[in-house]
Amino acid sequence: MPKFSYSVRDAQGRLVSGTMDGNSVDECIVRLEEKNLIPINIEELNFDGSIKGRSFFDKVNGSLIAMSKRVPYRDVVFFTRQLATMIDGGVALPRAVEQLSRNEKPAFKRMLEQIGDDLGMGSTFSDALGKHPGAFNNMFVAVVRAGEAAGALDKVLDQLANYMENSEALKSKVKAAMRYPAVITAFVAAVTVGILTFLVPVFKDMYAGFGAKLPAATLMMISFSDAIRDNAIAVTAGIIALVIGGFLALNAEKPKYLWDRYLLKLPVFGEILRKNILAIFCRTMSLLMDSGTPILEAIQISGAAVNNKHYSKALEGVYNDIKQGELLSASLVKAGHADFPALVTQLVSTGEESGRIDELLSKAAEFYDREIKNVVDSLSSIIEPILIVILGGIVGTMLIALYLPVFTIGKIIK
Repeated sequence: MPKFSYSVRDAQGRLVSGTMDGNSVDECIVRLEEKNLIPINIEELNFDGSIKGRSFFDKVNGSLIAMSKRVPYRDVVFFTRQLATMIDGGVALPRAVEQLSRNEKPAFKRMLEQIGDDLGMGSTFSDALGKHPGAFNNMFVAVVRAGEAAGALDKVLDQLANYMENSEALKSKVKAAMRYPAVITAFVAAVTVGILTFLVPVFKDMYAGFGAKLPAATLMMISFSDAIRDNAIAVTAGIIALVIGGFLALNAEKPKYLWDRYLLKLPVFGEILRKNILAIFCRTMSLLMDSGTPILEAIQISGAAVNNKHYSKALEGVYNDIKQGELLSASLVKAGHADFPALVTQLVSTGEESGRIDELLSKAAEFYDREIKNVVDSLSSIIEPILIVILGGIVGTMLIALYLPVFTIGKIIK
């Protein structure tokens, strides 16, 4: 069934938003009006949660608006852990939310206050959370909804907190792995620009008095320097345009898909990214299925959670296969060994036979967590000497080209 996002005004005139399943926009309008909500905007969503049929500029504008309303992930993790502890200790849900809102930052505090108001008016916790996608995503809402239905809200909140803490730790490790080469690359670029902009002109003026032909490498360096210095504005504008163009391109469907697919093929880092995606998929599916979320909804939410267009497309195929009656394991095998290795498909198959699919998916997530940790821990020792050689090679080549006339000054003067 298609999923729709909506913006409505409630009886108090407040603007709220959320998502819902429906067969059409008209059906969603009727259901919202039955709840005394005034629909303002309803849009159909793609499989991965992005809005269907949006223009390129609408996507960019939507991304900027979403960024402005986003609550830091760590704040949500800390709130979830505290809420689980308070409910487990016997504190009533509305009171717990009200108490926790007092110490939050203004934006998050306003969200929690509105959630408290909605709870006071009889709304379910999951519905109240669903109005604030900037803090609570579809997975969070689905797990809470399943916990409410099972009467185990404290349990699922505790599981959510564990899930989010593990995800944050894993994300930090992956970022750490990517950060080191990025910093080195930026440093090399800055050193290169600095040499071409400030150092080469000094040598150019010095060599001008020789009145002799300079080596080809030195002339090339001087030409590069002149080109950058004479066209500094154009070069700067070009770099800015390239950055903006890259940002805009990654908000378009096809370039984003191609980019995400390319990242998975990078040496070393592509493998880290793939293992990270598999860990997110397995952990998300495990949590959702353990909480009682229907498998089709769990696949949809996982497709958005992996945050990779290539994997989202693969999971959309899995979703369609399951709708046709295939088992999850068979659907994953059909999606391809490259995307879902034998470890995942075999554990899922075993889980289907034993009725412990959520437990075995959790074990798969733990395996990939350890794999990423091992790779990241050894990555610095592997990549550091390589980066040093590259840095030394670039800077050394430039300096040799500059000082080459000094080494052959006798021949040049003659």
